[in-house]
Amino acid sequence: MLGRITATAATMMICSAGLADGQYELVWSEEFEGFTLDTSVWDYMEGTGTDYGLPAGWGNNELQYYTDSFNNVRVSGGSLVITVRRETGNLAPFDGRQFTSGRLRTAGNISHQYGRVEASIKIPSNSGMWPAFWMLPEDRRYGGWASSGEIDIMESVNFADRSYGTLHYGDAWPQNQSRGGSILATQYFDNGELFGDDFHTYAIEWEPDQIRWYIDDRHFQTRISTEWWSAEALDNPRAPFDQPFHILLNVAVGGNFPQQNPSAGFTTDTMVVDYVRLYDRVQAPFNGAPAVVPGVIEAEDFDDGYDGMSYADADPQNNGGQYRATGVDIETATIGGFNIAYMEQDEWLEYTIDAPVAGEYQVEALVASQATGGSFRFERDGAPISATINVPVTGGWQTWQTVMSSVQLDAGVQTIRFQNLAGANDGYNVNRFTFTRDCPADIAAPMGTLDIADVVAFLQLFGASDPAADFSAPAGVFDIADVVAFLQEFGAGCP
Repeated sequence: MLGRITATAATMMICSAGLADGQYELVWSEEFEGFTLDTSVWDYMEGTGTDYGLPAGWGNNELQYYTDSFNNVRVSGGSLVITVRRETGNLAPFDGRQFTSGRLRTAGNISHQYGRVEASIKIPSNSGMWPAFWMLPEDRRYGGWASSGEIDIMESVNFADRSYGTLHYGDAWPQNQSRGGSILATQYFDNGELFGDDFHTYAIEWEPDQIRWYIDDRHFQTRISTEWWSAEALDNPRAPFDQPFHILLNVAVGGNFPQQNPSAGFTTDTMVVDYVRLYDRVQAPFNGAPAVVPGVIEAEDFDDGYDGMSYADADPQNNGGQYRATGVDIETATIGGFNIAYMEQDEWLEYTIDAPVAGEYQVEALVASQATGGSFRFERDGAPISATINVPVTGGWQTWQTVMSSVQLDAGVQTIRFQNLAGANDGYNVNRFTFTRDCPADIAAPMGTLDIADVVAFLQLFGASDPAADFSAPAGVFDIADVVAFLQEFGAGCP
C-alpha cells in the first residue's frame, strides 16, 4: 500500500533504456524539497541495532551509531544529505562509538509491490564506507530475516569502485541465502570514474517472476523466481518477493562487508540523495501504439506488462529464448520471424487493438501442432468474442496451417485476449493473426450500407492521419494511394 501520494504523482510515463518496452506510471516521489525531513514519510532508526532486536553493530559488526541529529541527516538544496562523522568529543551519547551516521526508512508510511523503484544518489567514497539503498518487507509475511526477503537495490563499499545488487531470501538466519551481482566502475566508465564521483540513478524493475537492476537505465543484472524461495512458503514460487516492501537509506561504517575501517585521517563523508521515486507498471500496447485492424498481428507482439497483467505463462522463463525478456516462450520460426511456442494449459496473451468500426471481423490464425492439436478463443473483458477455434494436428511444430473464425469487435481502442483452451497434454504453436472485414469501406453508420457518410468519414480520418484511413501500403503513410484504395473498396460495395 502507498501511505501518501505526492502532488507530483499525476501520471508520468518512462521508458527504461534497459528494457525499452517497459512503461511505468509514477505513483509516489520524494524530491526532498524545503529544509526539513518529512517525518510522516521517513522514520529515523537510531543507535547500534540493539533497540531493533539486533546485536550491537546492526548484526554486521558495523562501527557507527545512527542518530537523528542535523549533523548526520538533513535536507538541503533539494536533496537529502546523510553525513558520516568522526566524533571527537564526548562519545558517551554514542555508546562510545567514534562514528555517527544516519539511517532512514519508510516503514508504516510508504511501501510498494512490483513496478520500478529508483533513486538518484551520489554515494560516499572512502575506506570503510558502506552506503545502501534497499528494501525490507512491510509485514514480514514469511517470518524473520531473511525468510521474508530483502532487496538491495544499491550497495557499495569503500572507494565506490563497484555497485552491488542483491536478494536475501530462504530461511531465517543463519540458514539465510543470498544471490546477486555487481558491476565494476571499470566496466561502467571508460574514463577512470568511480560511482562516488557523481549522481547516478539506481533502480530495480520488479515483477512477480523477475527483478532487474539498473544504473542510469543500464541493465546489469536479472534474477528470476526460480532462483529464490522462502522456507515458510515452499509451495509459493514467488515468495518472499510477492508482498509490499518499504525503503531504507543509510550509510554504515566498517563491518563485515567493507572489511575496512576509515583511515586515521578520516573526518567526514556524505551520501546525497536527489530523489526517490516509485512507479507502477502499466499494461501498454507493444511498440507503444495499438495494433490496427484490419491487419496482421504477430503473436509475439502481445502487450507490454508482466505475468498476470498482459499475459499468463506457466513458468517465469522464456523457454524459446528469443525476441523479448518476458516469461512467454518465443522461438524463431522457420518461415521467418518468431512464434509463440510451448503453449500450456490456461495460458493467455492480450493485445491492444484499434478497430475502425464495431462489428464482425474475420480472423485467421497461423498455427502448428506436432501431435495433439488444441483449441483457443478470443475474449474481451472476460467474455468470449469468438467461437472456440480448433487447432489441427499439422505434423510438426513448424508445419503451419491456417484456422479461421469470426470475432466481434467494438469500435476504437480495446484489449482482446487470446485464451488457450487446450488441456494439460495438448500443445501447439501460434505464429500470427490476420484480421479482415468484409466491407472495409463501410466506416460510418448505418453499417452495411455504403453512402456519402462513409466518404465523409474517410476524408475526416484521412485528414487526421488516422490509421483507419490507411488503406494502402506503405503503412503509416497517408497519400493518394489510400484515397484510390478506399474508392476502389467503396465502388466494390458490400456483400
